[in-house]
Order: sequence, then C-alpha cells, then structure tokens
Amino acid sequence: MNEDYRFLELNGEHLFAAHHSTARDASRAVVMCHPLGEEKLWAHRVFVSSARTLADAGFAVLRFDFRGEGDSDRDFARADLETRIEDACFAVDTVRALNPSVTDVTLLGLRFGAAVAAAAAARHSGVSRLILWDPVVDGAAYMQAVLRLNLMFQMAQHQKVVENRDALVVRLERGETVNIEGYELAEPLFRQASEFRLSDVLTRFAGDVLIVQVNQGEAPIKPDLAAIAEGRSRWRRLAVREEPFWKEIKTLYQRADELTRVTVEALEGKP
Repeated sequence: MNEDYRFLELNGEHLFAAHHSTARDASRAVVMCHPLGEEKLWAHRVFVSSARTLADAGFAVLRFDFRGEGDSDRDFARADLETRIEDACFAVDTVRALNPSVTDVTLLGLRFGAAVAAAAAARHSGVSRLILWDPVVDGAAYMQAVLRLNLMFQMAQHQKVVENRDALVVRLERGETVNIEGYELAEPLFRQASEFRLSDVLTRFAGDVLIVQVNQGEAPIKPDLAAIAEGRSRWRRLAVREEPFWKEIKTLYQRADELTRVTVEALEGKP
C-alpha cells in the first residue's frame, strides 16, 4: 500500500492530508471527515486503520485535518462549519487530482464530521455517495451537549456551575470564546452548527446514503435516524456493535472491524 503525507494549499493556508492507495488506477475514492475537537483525537487510530483497510480493498483514500484542527493551519476559534465544508469540497477535488482514473467519490464522516460530509456533498456535484458514522442529526442539540462539557469542567474545578449554558451563549454572542476541553469555541461555529439539520441537508443530495448507528450492545435504530431514511430507496440505515471509540473509554480502540466491514460492503455494492 502506498501511504504518503502532504500539506495541501487552500487560499494561502495549509491542510495536512494522508493519501492511501494500493491500486495504480483506482476508479473509486473515499474522503474521510473527522469529528470535532477531542473526538477527533480519540477516533484517530480507527480512522487510520479504516483508511488502510479501504485502500487494501482497492479504494484511493484521503484523510485530512480541517483547518483549525490537527496539523492544518488556522486557530480552532477561527474555523467554523463553513470553512470545514470548504475543506471537504477541496479534499474531494484533491483526491480526484491525485487519482485521475477516479470516477466515483464517497464522503465518509464520523459524528460532526458526518454533518460536514453531508453539507459538502449537498454542494459538490462530484460526490456519488455518503457514508455517515453515528452522525450529528440535530446541530442545536449537539452544540448544547458541547457546552455541557464546559459545565462539567466547572463542576470539577469549582464544585459548582459558575456560568450556566445561557451565560456561555451570551459570552459567545459578545464575541468571546468558550473553552471546550482545551478548544476555544467561537460564535460562528456555534451558530452555524446549531442551525444544522441532517434531514434538511440530505434532501439536497441526489446520491446514495448509508447511515450507520454505533451501539455498544444490541439496540434498535434511533427514531431520528430511522425517520431520516424513511421512504428513500437510495438511503439505508443500519446499526453495528462497536464501542464509542470517539470518547475516552477503558480500551484503547485501534480498529472498528464491524463498522469498517459494513462500510466496505456498502462501497462494493453488497446489500
């Protein structure tokens, strides 16, 4: 397998990327969109192992860091949903440029990265398929959960909540930032993400969609995910049994074999 690392230039800024490929004339490619903040760090090893498995299956794969995260340019506070969508669209163009024989591109995302992937696919005509791993469905609810992490830090530091979520939102609206596990959240990302609704975005995408719910045990598809794919012949949803590897868990999770298996099967057109 060929695996090389490079910095891509976008509007004078650099995005760090990893390109994986085994086939010299690959016709299919996958662009992987990582989740937000600390979830990106915990999910990193699974992203690497999954990318290598996909490459071994004959796909050209591009992993990259959104601006504001990882080894890409820009501070976290200055990157928002719009810059992440722009980065994902640019990554689609890049994987095609690196692999001129590619005719089919899939955007794959995890959690907030799935939201970005869906929004990018709705804008970029060169995306054939979406694979969404445990996607953010309601951006407002997700952002409230993000703010809750700050409240948990306050409890650990002060044994009480000094500023509730409403107060944190006021700070954001004043142009200040709110620290979320070491990342400075700013108002543009909070506002744009809060306005996101997966169901609305997917109506603007004409390709195939696979939504994968990740469960620690046996569990039915959540109603919000089930409702999204209802009546859509080209949209599928299923559940797989894996640990929530994007969080701090007891086991060092380096592979998500079941999740990767159903992903490869979907890319190869297996039911």
